[in-house]
Amino acid sequence: MVYYIILFSSAYITLSAVTAYGFIDSWYWPWLALLLFINIFMLGVAAFFVFCWFLSFFVDVNKPIHRQNQYFYHLLCQAAFLVLRILRVHIRFSGKEYLPKNCQFLLVCNHIAWLDPAVALVLLKKYHLAFISKKENYSYPIAGPFLHKTACLGIDRENDREALKTINKAAELIKDDVCPIGIFPEGWVSKTGELLEFRHGAFRIAKKAECPVIVCKITGSDKIFKKRLFKKCEVHFEIKGVVPLEFVKEHKTFEISKLAREIMTK
Repeated sequence: MVYYIILFSSAYITLSAVTAYGFIDSWYWPWLALLLFINIFMLGVAAFFVFCWFLSFFVDVNKPIHRQNQYFYHLLCQAAFLVLRILRVHIRFSGKEYLPKNCQFLLVCNHIAWLDPAVALVLLKKYHLAFISKKENYSYPIAGPFLHKTACLGIDRENDREALKTINKAAELIKDDVCPIGIFPEGWVSKTGELLEFRHGAFRIAKKAECPVIVCKITGSDKIFKKRLFKKCEVHFEIKGVVPLEFVKEHKTFEISKLAREIMTK
């Protein structure tokens, strides 16, 4: 919504200005209109992020989160969509039929680019998905407060005790029907694009929450910043399958992890 408001407002202001000042009769008016449109559009984008930055000052990141703030979640998804559209990312989505309709879930996905969560947020907006990400992300302006308000969780990858607290909190959010949780079980962005070893601890969330595991695979997002500026980039987000609740209940964490990996690579 925010993207289209900025887009159509910029186009309207540009055409109005070009027409009002008589530039429409000049041979160079298309180039002038294009330059004016780009500047107005970027001002609109900047204004949106300034607004988000202003809101972030009212967030107490030290206050425990027990629910997801829907207003902040809506803005976070709008920001993700805006960034992806500016970067000319086209997303192909398949496997929707695997998403449960009446229960929360743990979503696991491979990790090949830092924009992977943005892709998932845009596609699964109506499910109010919250992600677990590295704790360093919560120190950034705007991002940190917004992640906190939307029930996203930071994990300390170097401290097992603190990581366990995050896992327990994630399981609590699922069990209390607050929101589904997304996590990248590799723990790191794969620089080669190859699937790294899974950290079995990520699947303790499903075990503790007693929920199914939705297994996804993303491809193409690693090329977003490698392409030419105005060239379109195609990203595929596929839900490959589900580790059912019955399997989660009856098997150990490493067995759940193994099955999820097999589903992801099939």
